[in-house]
Amino acid sequence: MTDTCTIQNSQKRNELPTQDTPKERLEVERCAFENGQFPDSYLTTEPEYLHFWNEQRTGYIGYVQDGRYIHIVGGLIAPEEEKEDLLRQICEFVSQNKLHTNFFSIPEHDLPLFKKFGFQATKFGENAILELKGHTWQGKPYSWVRRQVSFVSRQGLIGREIQLEELSVDERRHAFERLQKMNEAQLSGRVLNHEIGLLEGKLYPDYFYRRRLFVAHPENEPDNWQAFVACTPMQGGRGWATEMYRSTDDSVRGVIPFLFVHLIDKMQTEGVAEVSFCMVPAIHCDKKYPGDSATTRFFLSLWEKRMNFLFSVQGLYHFKSRFRPRFESVYLCVKPKITNLSTFSFVKCVGVFQLSWKNLFHLCWPSKKRNPD
Repeated sequence: MTDTCTIQNSQKRNELPTQDTPKERLEVERCAFENGQFPDSYLTTEPEYLHFWNEQRTGYIGYVQDGRYIHIVGGLIAPEEEKEDLLRQICEFVSQNKLHTNFFSIPEHDLPLFKKFGFQATKFGENAILELKGHTWQGKPYSWVRRQVSFVSRQGLIGREIQLEELSVDERRHAFERLQKMNEAQLSGRVLNHEIGLLEGKLYPDYFYRRRLFVAHPENEPDNWQAFVACTPMQGGRGWATEMYRSTDDSVRGVIPFLFVHLIDKMQTEGVAEVSFCMVPAIHCDKKYPGDSATTRFFLSLWEKRMNFLFSVQGLYHFKSRFRPRFESVYLCVKPKITNLSTFSFVKCVGVFQLSWKNLFHLCWPSKKRNPD
């Protein structure tokens, strides 16, 4: 699906949705900015997501549809007092149209609401959150972070925010070309050499909206970007998520932690409440949760322990833990329950079947270095 669409509550499954107008797209963005609570809420402004609005058009869900399976990210994007009614309307809609509903990244405090409507909950991963009030980089727990910042600073690099709205059309186009080049270069070495569907955002110049862009470059070379971090807003800008971060192949070691510290310090001076390092999927999912899916728990644990060649959740968790965030469990909430076909649909939408066999081969059978004669 390439168009963002709005599904009316009364539509049947076999009716084609209509394309959003520019006004409707801005309505989606406004609602996501004001009511999105999670790092992936703002991803629903991207063009591949469909939208189900409540009857009052004060809240919605963003999802990708694969046949009768709908995969929902960002939670219930609505004012707090209207979330239950939005969920009720969604349940009525999927029941009428015989759909299968999968909510991703639901926090533990929302589980009672989902259980009330008959959803099966299984732990899916953990979200990393850094509270900024009173935060400092002092003390032994942050020694690694300080070393990265010190090393990168000694190489003459600085961090700064790019004010995209102040750029000309040509400057903005050139900026996104550089970002995309950096993005593609880093993705090219992965077994899944593309953005992970449902879990990662993409670089859409026309759908960047209120995201914030931070770059690192040599102080005397402002156009020589060595890394960038794109941040998505949460809770009306009271929180931000480091949703995408990339660096060049020849960047200074430690440039991403350096840039994280720069943007966190800047946001702290602005009064931002928290920065999320986003979710780490499949981490610590081996513990049984009442009523969960044993099969899903098994495969998530297998991913964490044996399938990091696809997407290194252990490496991701280790990196994010360096910033000493608070890790909160998030859940996969499914109605009526997880099945083999719903799992297959999720794996398909994530893009596991679009892996790079070449990169997988090199990973499994790395070429041996020749000894000098």
